[in-house]
Amino acid sequence: MNEANVGKRMVEEAQAAVPSTALEIVYSKLQQDEDFVILDVREPTEWINGHIKEAILLSRGLIEGRIENTIPDKAKTIFVH
Repeated sequence: MNEANVGKRMVEEAQAAVPSTALEIVYSKLQQDEDFVILDVREPTEWINGHIKEAILLSRGLIEGRIENTIPDKAKTIFVH
């Protein structure tokens, strides 16, 4: 299996395993001041072009090394954007 197929399969498996939440639900939780984190995993250049005000930027390439310090509360709900 070539690298492109491996990458595609990994993405498909991740999408199947990770639940998706409708934008309207997240927006409703923001309006109700619920306690959760919006983690923006895009690149800084994408962030500069526009982002959710309450979001925390932590690019995909940095998550593994910084998530514990960025969001130390392991019980907190995290929405990834």
